[in-house]
Amino acid sequence: MTGDREHGGSARADRALRTPPSGASDAGGGPDADPRRAGRQVSRRRRAAARVAQAAIVAASAYFLAAYLARSWGSIQGFDWRLDLRWLAASGLVFLAYYFAQAGLWWLLLRGCGVRSPFWPAASVWGKSILARYVPGNVFMFVGRAWMSHSQGHAVERVTAAMLYEQALGVCGALLAVAALFPFWEYRPGATALSLLALPLLVALMHPRVFRPLADRVLRLARRPPLEIVVGFRAVLVLLCLFVADWFVGGLGAWMLARAVTGLGADALPVVIVAHALAYVAGMAAFFVPSGIGVREAVLTASLSRALPGGVALTWALFLRLWVTLVELLFVALVAAADAVLRRRAAG
Repeated sequence: MTGDREHGGSARADRALRTPPSGASDAGGGPDADPRRAGRQVSRRRRAAARVAQAAIVAASAYFLAAYLARSWGSIQGFDWRLDLRWLAASGLVFLAYYFAQAGLWWLLLRGCGVRSPFWPAASVWGKSILARYVPGNVFMFVGRAWMSHSQGHAVERVTAAMLYEQALGVCGALLAVAALFPFWEYRPGATALSLLALPLLVALMHPRVFRPLADRVLRLARRPPLEIVVGFRAVLVLLCLFVADWFVGGLGAWMLARAVTGLGADALPVVIVAHALAYVAGMAAFFVPSGIGVREAVLTASLSRALPGGVALTWALFLRLWVTLVELLFVALVAAADAVLRRRAAG
């Protein structure tokens, strides 16, 4: 009996030594606490480093743009600037139509992904979310749209699929517009042939058998589940054509602005459409820069350097940024007001 008690006491003592005290896990003394805490610290440091890098890139972009403007100040001062209010108003209306079309495409994508939403709530959510593009990180636009859509009762997985299709169709549509108009921008037999060959390849990228594996890889990198909703190829082709058409509308609005302030001729319209679409693609590629600030202006300036002096082209590109931002704010105000009015009517 004594031996059994001694053996039991020894076993209890061993278990007591192996078992952490109560609350040790919560206080950080558990076996998994240190790795988790270290992982959180590393994650915070990475986020902080990313924000510092973004701020440094934006500051460097602003410095180089300001330096280029300073070097080109003579040509900017000597240029025959004008302000044609008719072309300016036309540009504003065309850009407004461009954003309404973008909201309509988002609404169609939601329907294609199985989300049944009235147009005005979907347009309001889309409009509010695009304003977050100017926040460092570029993720707030997607998180905000998913959160606002979820608050309306929509499944986050389906909204995520619609956002993924929107980004892919936007980039492919822009590249298709560039490829189709590239000969008007710079005609070279070899480059023209490559641009025409790119047309079917870009369309093929949106086929479900190609798009779904690529989308799953992107989602895996973002630590999201695989794509659950796949839109049929016929519907994707229709949407892709609509995206391409909308890029032509946006390019037309940009040319009208150039016409209003610089008197740029109609022969430069294809060049401006290509520059506008190409600047969007470059801004998407530089996803670490908020709204592609500096990157898009550099692409626009380089694209129009043959039609306008460099300093004048950059001044127009900066004015275009300001003008588009004002139109965006007007668009968001209109769709948010329309949605609020309809909600009050439905509630009353």
